[in-house]
Amino acid sequence: MGFRDLNRYPLQKARYDKYQAWLNSTPQERQQKFAAITDETKRARAEREDGYISPFGTAGTTKIYLPAQLIKAEQTGQGSGVANVLRTLLASRTTTATEFGTLTTPVKIDAKKFKFAKLTLTAVVPGTTKKPSRITGVEYKKSDVDSVTCPFGQGTGGEAYDAAVLAIEETSEYVTFIQGNNSKNRVKFTPEG
Repeated sequence: MGFRDLNRYPLQKARYDKYQAWLNSTPQERQQKFAAITDETKRARAEREDGYISPFGTAGTTKIYLPAQLIKAEQTGQGSGVANVLRTLLASRTTTATEFGTLTTPVKIDAKKFKFAKLTLTAVVPGTTKKPSRITGVEYKKSDVDSVTCPFGQGTGGEAYDAAVLAIEETSEYVTFIQGNNSKNRVKFTPEG
C-alpha cells in the first residue's frame, strides 16, 4: 500500500461504509433498496403469442412443428423497437398459429422440454442523466438496456443451425441493429438443444 492509497482513504470512506452496509444487509433488504430506485416502466416486456417452430435438420416436404411462444406483432411500450426488429429477423423461421392452420400436412408434436435455438437482441442506449448507485449512492450515467429473446428454427426443410445464423447475420435489419447506438447493441445466438 502506497501513500497515494492512504491519501484516498478519507475520500472513499463514506462509499466504503455504504458498501459494507450493503454486504451486511439481508436479501430482502437488498430487494427493497433495488425496488426503491428501479423504474418498472423502463423494463422491456415483449408481448407473446402462441406459434410453432420447426427444429433444425428435419428434412422433407412434411416438416415437424413444436409449439412455442413467439413475439407478437406490432409491439408497443418499452423495448418495442427491439422486439419488432427481432420479429422481423425471425419471421421466416417461426410460424404463427394462423399460418400453421394454412399449412398442408404439418406434423405437430407437443414436446414440453425441447430447447429451441434462441436469438437475443440487446439495445444499449447510453445514459444522459446521472442516477445514484443502490450500493454506494454515487451518481453515474447508467445506460438503458432493452433485451428481447425469441426462439427460432429452420426456415426450409433440412436447414442447419449454422446456415440459419449466417442467413440472419446477412440481413439488412441485422446489420442496421448492430450498428445502432454507436455500435453498442449486442446480439447473442443460443444453439438448439
